[in-house]
Parts: sequence; structure tokens; C-alpha cells
Amino acid sequence: MKNLDPLLLTPPGRWLWLLAVVSILFSGCSKEKDEPQPVAVNRTVLVYMLSDNDLGASRYFDSQNIDEMMQAAAAGELNGGNLIVYRDGYDTNPQLIQIKPGPSGQAQKVIVKEYPDRNSSTGEVLRSVVDETAQLFPANEYGLILWSHSTGWVPGNSSLALSLRDQLPKQIAPTRSFGQDGSYYMELDELADALPDHRFRFILSDACFMGSIECAYQLRNKTDYYIGSAAEVMGAGMPYALTIPLLFDYQLNLGQVCQAIYNHYNSQTGVSRTATTCLVDCRGLEGLAQVVRTIFEAHRGETIPDLSNVQHFDRSYPYICYDLRDYLAQFASTDELQQLDQALNETILYQAATPAILGTLTVRTHCGLSCYVMGTGDSTLDRYYTTLDWYQQVYPIDY
Repeated sequence: MKNLDPLLLTPPGRWLWLLAVVSILFSGCSKEKDEPQPVAVNRTVLVYMLSDNDLGASRYFDSQNIDEMMQAAAAGELNGGNLIVYRDGYDTNPQLIQIKPGPSGQAQKVIVKEYPDRNSSTGEVLRSVVDETAQLFPANEYGLILWSHSTGWVPGNSSLALSLRDQLPKQIAPTRSFGQDGSYYMELDELADALPDHRFRFILSDACFMGSIECAYQLRNKTDYYIGSAAEVMGAGMPYALTIPLLFDYQLNLGQVCQAIYNHYNSQTGVSRTATTCLVDCRGLEGLAQVVRTIFEAHRGETIPDLSNVQHFDRSYPYICYDLRDYLAQFASTDELQQLDQALNETILYQAATPAILGTLTVRTHCGLSCYVMGTGDSTLDRYYTTLDWYQQVYPIDY
């Protein structure tokens, strides 16, 4: 039998052979250009850090906290997880940063992406960063840390919000409260609308006054667990070198995270001995809301009780952060308080408070969550308050 030279094949056979060769060549090129898909890890934690304000520009708390995160990464405490920081600072355009272990026991701060200058205190930007992080760093579960200035549920540009930011003398380290980028602020409803439902295992607010029932309830469908502070948070914020390892532990125990925050600040002296922290199981919030609504309905038409002896956690009038249980105890019956306590026990998994806030405000009771008393602020506050989910759920229409 003669050997068949490919170049001497009949025309149909020659074309089939050429097509096969070209197909193989193109197939090889395609495989070489394919980028490996990211592999899902156990947990990705995103720190949404808005530090284009005094927390970053003059106090450098953003850099300090990132250094603490890198300490945890260098010690191998991320357990293979992804620690991602979106930082919109005073000295650079917004950046998406991955903090991860490096060679020789060092940590690496890798700039994954840099964005053009923009206002990051908008729901649109927050949502895009959350979605992009999930796409680039897939995980079995996600955590979110909110890092910035804020005034809880109060509108950021209200006169009360502005006064809250000016309470401390300049020589005292500032506290931090969420959502300030320069002169722009993110409101609570916009924050909630920007976050996907049921995306997060936990949301931790490293910011002042976010430990309110209004904030927790507004975010109830976004996360399984919520951590916040009823009072002001010191400018140095959460002790990240201590808490990051806990947040990446395979057996996540958020109560230990709260306890680490409390223990760190309770061991300080003077004004620095300041902390309130609370861990909320969001599955219990609807039951708590129903109990509070029942109490309000039973006492509709009654005048606002004397609030002079009710625990509050803010230091300037009008107060917006009264202790939730202490306020309701002013008029609820014994049976109603028993139902309230049961609901609180099913919702609040951990709570702790130092004896005082900034050395001036005594804390004698702390159920974990604060609340606003409708009608005690100005008309602007009351008007915005009626738009929040908590108000619409628990206040009778003619209350």
C-alpha cells in the first residue's frame, strides 16, 4: 500500500485534514488565554471604609486599622479567607485592597482595583462594591464591616447630626459614627436599599450610634447577625488585631468578637474606657417588633412619660438614643415587660457596656439596643423617622 502524503490527498480529504489541524491550533490558543476562575473560600469579609474625613485626614485611624488587619494576616489568622478593604480616603482615589499573608511571615496589601474619584457614600457605589467583591472573591459566606462617620438613623445633614460631630473638644480624640465621604452622607434607608437581601452572615458597624433598634430592624433582611454600638465609638475603632482572627475562625463565634471589643476598651482608663456593644440575631427582630407594637397599642393616647431618668447613650439634647427596655419600662405593665424580656432574650445574644461613656455619661443599664422616642425631637427628625421600617411596623397609625 502506498504511503499517503497529506499534500496529495484528494480535495475533500485535504480540506478535512486542514480543518482538523486549524481546530486543534485554535483550541490550544483558547485554553492558554483562559483565566483561572476564582475559587470559593470559606469566608470573605469586606471592610467598607470611608475615611475622607477627620478619621483619616488628621487622625490616620484608617491606616492604623489597616496595619492591625495586616498583623492578623501576617500571623496566618485569615484561615484561607479573603479580607478585602474598600478605602475611599483623603489621600488617594478609592481603592479595592486585598490584605493577605505574604512570604516570610509578612502580610501583603494588594491593590486589586483603583477607581476614579467619586462619592462613595451613595447606595449605588456601595452596591457596586459589594457585588464586585462577591464576584472577585467568592465565598461560602460573607461579612461586612461598616467603617466611617455616622449618626445612627439620624439624617446626616440635619442640624442634630452636625452638632453630634462637634461635641468633643479638639484636643480629645474624636469618636466615629456611618457614611461620611467629604461633605456627603449616606442615610440609613439608602444604606439598607443598597445591600442585597440575605447576602451577609454578619454586618458589623464600627461606628457611633448604630446599635439602635431602628438600624438593626432596617437591616434585618440583609444579614443573619448584626453588631452595633448604642453609644459613641472611639476613633481608634474596633481592635482589629484581636477581632479579625475571630471573624475568620472556621467556627465563627460573634459573641467572642463583641467580648473582645468590650474587654479591650474596658481595660482602658479615662475617656478611652468607652464601649457599648450588642450582638443581634436578626431572626428575632420580627417577634420583638410585635411585642413592642402590642405595648404601644395598649398605651396609645397616653402622654410621653418622664424621660429624665431614662438611660440614654448620647450626650447632647435632644436625645435620640434611649435604652429600649428602660424606655418601655416607664409605662409597660408587668406582663408586657415579661413578654418584652423574652423577646429581647431571643434577639440579643450578647451585650456589654463600660460604666461610663467618655468619662461623663454614666451607664447604669444597657439592654443592648437604643431607641428614639417619637415626638421628643424636632419636626425634621420626626418626619424622617416615620419613613423607617421600625416606625412603620410598631407605631399604630393614630399613635
